[in-house]
Amino acid sequence: MAVKIIYHGHSNIELHSDGHRIQIDPFYDSNPLADVKSDRADPQFIFLSHAHFDHVDDAQRIAKRNGAIIVANFEMATYYENLGIKTVGMNTGGGSAFAFGKAHLVQAFHTSTFPDGTPGGAPGGWIMQIGGKTIYFAGDTALFGDMALFAKLWQIDLACLPIGDQFTMGSDHALMAAEMLKVPNVMPIHYNTFPPIKQDAAAFGQRLRERQINPVILNPGQEFNLV
Repeated sequence: MAVKIIYHGHSNIELHSDGHRIQIDPFYDSNPLADVKSDRADPQFIFLSHAHFDHVDDAQRIAKRNGAIIVANFEMATYYENLGIKTVGMNTGGGSAFAFGKAHLVQAFHTSTFPDGTPGGAPGGWIMQIGGKTIYFAGDTALFGDMALFAKLWQIDLACLPIGDQFTMGSDHALMAAEMLKVPNVMPIHYNTFPPIKQDAAAFGQRLRERQINPVILNPGQEFNLV
């Protein structure tokens, strides 16, 4: 079964498979690269990696409008639950079954604070098992050695890795991450949105090809079918 990935710039992606609609880190209305606004988003679940504005900016707006369930770490889930939104709280190391398959919250090395100053708990990444495929959404993170352990725990079909540098891994470390994860496909995220994270995605893609890894480089609004 295929999984359709739609990219909306920055780290804002959608996953679609067999009628299931998943949003990860919605950042539409204030995102200078986004191809659409948040009123076009209609997910059933919204997965959040951490609480920084460029990853949660439209989560409340979308969930209030269409009743989507927000899935995040315990602290973030509690924050949104207090706003009257349905949530599923998780923590690192844990997995939970959903109608589409299963999701595991894994560690990331970053920080996490809501725009209003509320602590957002520990940042994380997501291992999403959907449509018979396994997708690793790293979120905002530095390179860390346990990515090699992920390759032992899961056969990952696609890794979404930040390449922006300054706030996350840059392209050099993302290449190392791809090799540690032993993935056939890599999609760069968290780049080119703002001047400090300007990167050459095409050059990154060429370096992936030299390692026999398929680059999935999408412009906002483009999609990729993982089959």
